[in-house]
Amino acid sequence: MAKKQAINKSKAIRDACDANPSKSPSEIAALLVDQGLSVTPQYVSTIKSNAARKARGGKKRGGPRTVIRKKPTAAAPSGLGHFEAAVALIQSAGGIAEAKRVLDTVEQIRSL
Repeated sequence: MAKKQAINKSKAIRDACDANPSKSPSEIAALLVDQGLSVTPQYVSTIKSNAARKARGGKKRGGPRTVIRKKPTAAAPSGLGHFEAAVALIQSAGGIAEAKRVLDTVEQIRSL
């Protein structure tokens, strides 16, 4: 004796949704219960959303992540660069005493 073929609930839900596209999941579940299938509105909603996801192609994959790199900063001057700048200050000020006075004035202005 041949085995009785079981009713595919998902196929029945998809067919009912195709036949009645404007009906809500609870209305489709009521139609299917009248036909003898025990389905809930939540199950109908799940089948509808899975079918819609397959129709639109599923989840889109993103491209490679963009990496934000810091821009290289200017290289810090070497110790000789500071020395050369100090010598230039002393020469432009007219001597060490004047250069110290200029630096004291700058320090007082900064503390304000």
